[in-house]
Amino acid sequence: MVGNWDIIVIGGGIVGCSAAYFASKSRQRVLLFERDTAGSAQSGRCLGFVRQQDRDMKELPIAMGALEIWRSLEERLGRPVGWFQGGSIMLANSEKQLEKQREWQSRAKERGLETKILTPAEVYKQMPLLKQDESIKGASFTETDGRAEPGLATRAIFDAAIEEGTEAIRGQLVSGIETAGGKVVGVRSKGELYQAPTVICAAGAGTSRLLRKLGVLLPQEIIRSSIARTSRTPRKFPICTSLPTTGLRQSTDGSIHLSVLGGEYDLRMDSLRYAKWYSALRKDNTDTIRVNYLSPLRQFMSGKTPPPMGDIAPTSDCVPPDSNRLNMAQSEVAKYLPALADLKITSSWAGYIDTLPDMLPAIGGVQNIDGLLVATGFNGHGFCLGPKVGEILATLAHGKTSDIDLTPLSLERFQKSGRAVRP
Repeated sequence: MVGNWDIIVIGGGIVGCSAAYFASKSRQRVLLFERDTAGSAQSGRCLGFVRQQDRDMKELPIAMGALEIWRSLEERLGRPVGWFQGGSIMLANSEKQLEKQREWQSRAKERGLETKILTPAEVYKQMPLLKQDESIKGASFTETDGRAEPGLATRAIFDAAIEEGTEAIRGQLVSGIETAGGKVVGVRSKGELYQAPTVICAAGAGTSRLLRKLGVLLPQEIIRSSIARTSRTPRKFPICTSLPTTGLRQSTDGSIHLSVLGGEYDLRMDSLRYAKWYSALRKDNTDTIRVNYLSPLRQFMSGKTPPPMGDIAPTSDCVPPDSNRLNMAQSEVAKYLPALADLKITSSWAGYIDTLPDMLPAIGGVQNIDGLLVATGFNGHGFCLGPKVGEILATLAHGKTSDIDLTPLSLERFQKSGRAVRP
């Protein structure tokens, strides 16, 4: 036995760091475990959108709450996170897509979020660099959305948590969550027991492994997402933009970050274990999601480890970007934004998005295990939602009730599904 804390957080992504920060602010004694360094997994490798637009209605309240935190985050932390509130826009290149945007707008308005449906003329006014094309039928525009720098923001929250009193162990994997009599007693790492009555598991793609040891079913998968960064441009590109298949934002240094929708399911043991859960999803998304059956051979292939980059923390996953997807993104940017066509890709990287079969996160307690809280399966939305989810977890850990109804995001939805798959 090593020591005793009020809360142990597993995972140094933006959710785990935010939970540690808010818990420490409320004078809880917090220990955070991170197998690599803060932000080294998907939180520090994502595109950087802070977007309420087009969220599922079950997670929209969290996104809206997160925006309130993001607006004041730099002031709260006393550190830069690259925050810029320039809005987000999603182009519609068919009347059917435009109608879906109108339906979403109506439902979002009922929940207090204002989103505009733009005509083609209004789209071009908002985006002067956009090439006029008869395929563009309009767009959905959410003025209150924004963007931030993923690695910078995650590390800033981590540093602020440490400043508030959080202790951290980095470069060390948690092997298991320990329970006794239906209650959490701590976590085990390197054969040692670290004691705490509350454990927050925000371990990303590693969450399913930890829960399976407790007999809890979480059919989690990972999707490899690739990002590219271009050379810098003096042109101003303030809006986070979703082209038909490519998302792009401008970084604080003037470069453009871009990524193609979807990614690769890198085959692993859990891919076989939970295959039935994902069969319909993969069938319905063959144009954006591809199963990489050769993934298990990657560790035996030389020259596949991406080179380190100074502003992106290295990950032990050694995830290589997919050059085909990055070429697709670059081609689409050149088609719709010809003024940016000459920008060269200067660097690229990838990360693993943790996902669940219904494309919604799992947030909250675990049935029959007192003191265990989970937040995982964000499907690429974790960066935006992270600060609010962290605040929610810290509130729950303190024995209080969340200001947002988490029932639709409960882990129990998988336990009650009736599928034959078991942990």
